[in-house]
Amino acid sequence: MIYIKAVAKGEPDAAPLAKFFQYIDSTDEVILQHSIEMVKDKIDKNLKLNVNEAFLLYAYFVANQMRAKKKAAEIEKDAKSLLSPGQVMIGVPETLRIVTFDAIVDGKREWVTLQEPMSVSSYVMAANHQG
Repeated sequence: MIYIKAVAKGEPDAAPLAKFFQYIDSTDEVILQHSIEMVKDKIDKNLKLNVNEAFLLYAYFVANQMRAKKKAAEIEKDAKSLLSPGQVMIGVPETLRIVTFDAIVDGKREWVTLQEPMSVSSYVMAANHQG
């Protein structure tokens, strides 16, 4: 059983993004597995992931790491190598700046917080000055 409440905080002026991932039985987990395979196929084809696909991939990663008996600190560290900004659409790294997971996997509960799991570009939009 996988039950994850996830909240992503991005830019200060944007509302947080909240998602619930709930997979109660083996049938649900088969559906999850197929969804993850589709996301990984996109990555293999050099297609960029949207925010929902990236969010799902991080939630799945957290669940798998918990099943492998990893502690929150190790999961947080290892998650940084999961995706790069070049693998996601514009705005995804900014939307998933801080992602908090309250996860219950097979009866074990863990709180995991990913701080900038993908590096956020430091571009600044400058005003167009003429003259």
